[in-house]
Amino acid sequence: MMKWAVLILFSFAGTASAQQNPAIRDELLKMEKVDQDARMKCANGTADEQVRCLAEISTTVDEPNTRRLAEIFDQIGFPNTAKVGKDGLQTFMVLLQHATSDPLRVRALKPIANAFRNNEMPPMAYANFVDRLRLHQGKKQLYGSGFEFKDGKMVLSPTEDLKNLEKRRAKIGLPPMAEAVKMMEEIYHLKVEYPKN
Repeated sequence: MMKWAVLILFSFAGTASAQQNPAIRDELLKMEKVDQDARMKCANGTADEQVRCLAEISTTVDEPNTRRLAEIFDQIGFPNTAKVGKDGLQTFMVLLQHATSDPLRVRALKPIANAFRNNEMPPMAYANFVDRLRLHQGKKQLYGSGFEFKDGKMVLSPTEDLKNLEKRRAKIGLPPMAEAVKMMEEIYHLKVEYPKN
């Protein structure tokens, strides 16, 4: 069976704040709406149906969005809160999770770490980013935000030092895994499993 990595989805609603690039912020918000609407349509049905739906979205939504995000990054640099507002940055982070290749993630690694340290983004956005990049690089994730469709359910992607997972999550402000799993089961309507060391 084909596997498809999934990270916990979060859309970050927020109010517009003063920013240097309001048109880009508005464009990011529109891109996110298309992205999230498409993904929510995939969240029904069996695991196989969800995998097929997400594979289609990868081509129809994620590829064009990946190209546009790279153009935005080339144009204005990392879209931090000063440039696109808090909701614009959070939207960029959601879209970046679904990028079809890693070059932009690698370029954004340092500015994202700085933005997280400066409290410009919530812990889940940072954890999703770090875990997705690590998984794509063949490493184990740190925060347990990544799951895969396997045998009709969702299972935790390979994770570093499971014994201390809850401590790492708490340290950056994430809820316990049990809460994350419950939320994922509600979104995807599938059984979610993770080892509870």
